[in-house]
Amino acid sequence: MKPLIVILLTAITVQAQTLADIARQERARRAQINNKVVTSVVSVPVPESKPAAEAKPVDPKANAASPANAASPANAAKPAAPAASSVDAVKDWNERADKTRKRVQELQDQETALQLQINQLTNQLFAPVIDQETKNQTQTRLGEIQNQLTATRAELDQTKRTLDAMNQQGPPKP
Repeated sequence: MKPLIVILLTAITVQAQTLADIARQERARRAQINNKVVTSVVSVPVPESKPAAEAKPVDPKANAASPANAASPANAAKPAAPAASSVDAVKDWNERADKTRKRVQELQDQETALQLQINQLTNQLFAPVIDQETKNQTQTRLGEIQNQLTATRAELDQTKRTLDAMNQQGPPKP
């Protein structure tokens, strides 16, 4: 009976070590994936584009007549324009996502502050010694703060839904 218990305990210990190793490997794999995504977006060079007002008009007859114009820098920049716009779209999406995340954090902080104010006013309201005037003012203020808290929570929920939708949709594909 004792050898069976020893064998089972050894098997459980070996299994636990294997599970820990698997978890460690999974965390490392996820970290590599996250680093690759960020690196690939950041390392893409953004070519400078000129506004349309500064661009020179191109004569289509001149391009057709001269094969040397086919390899000109003006024609080479045309295929790069979609890549630049896709990088700009991804950059714009990342900026909007960051702003939304910051707004969620601000609303969470505001919610916490309002909840602390409600706790403080509730403590004042139920203090052992309180006159009627102070009690009325405290109740009025408590109602105002609760309304602010309700509005903040509604905005927080909406902002979280927006962020979830953005994350689910993901950045535009280049």
